[in-house]
Amino acid sequence: MRALVICHEEAAAPAVIGRLLVERGVDVTQHVVLRADGSPPDTGFPALDGFDLVLSFGSFANAYDASVRAWVDPEVALIRSALERELPFVGVCFGGQLLAEALGGRVERAPVTEIGAVRIEVADTVADAVPAGPWFTWHEDRVVLPDDVEVLGRTDVAVQLFRRGRAVGLQFHPEAEHDLIAGWAAMGPDHLPDGLSREALLDGWKVDEARAHENCDRLVGWLLSTLVPGGGPRQA
Repeated sequence: MRALVICHEEAAAPAVIGRLLVERGVDVTQHVVLRADGSPPDTGFPALDGFDLVLSFGSFANAYDASVRAWVDPEVALIRSALERELPFVGVCFGGQLLAEALGGRVERAPVTEIGAVRIEVADTVADAVPAGPWFTWHEDRVVLPDDVEVLGRTDVAVQLFRRGRAVGLQFHPEAEHDLIAGWAAMGPDHLPDGLSREALLDGWKVDEARAHENCDRLVGWLLSTLVPGGGPRQA
């Protein structure tokens, strides 16, 4: 199985999800859109031929910001191409927001920034496969979905899990781990809500991290077995 992994910044690594894919024998190709050296956005995405799965991860960007559309629009076009081919697609946080747009929805500012460990209200149809939590989340935007997209999980703030066909969007960050979150907090301290320090965020996550990693293992198993033909349990 081959997977294309799109990272919008080098700090937005696939982390736990990436390792779990490799452990399951998945051949991962990673494409970084925004390099840390400030080079122009790389929208020369690999051709989708030969890939069995596409995953797109987070970003500090806002999808509706006109200044980022020069590199967002080509990715939305890529997602639409994947949808037309019925190529399995998983969007995480910002990647999920771009999926929502490709499906005919939109992205808007959430009423509050949702950050830290959360539990989500999971639909009965996936409750046996997708744990309610804890999950790490960090987002200031949320999706508004068309009626033909199935909502599978939510919090009071936002839709957290949705699906249409072989495409699944997540607002939370199942890939999160301590070092990844520490990098985000260092890269975007101005995105932290007033009153929440980097130290408090990381200390709070220590309590839930091990359980969240177990949850991520279950989630990846569900995604592969549900979306990818022949993608059931398999270890390298």
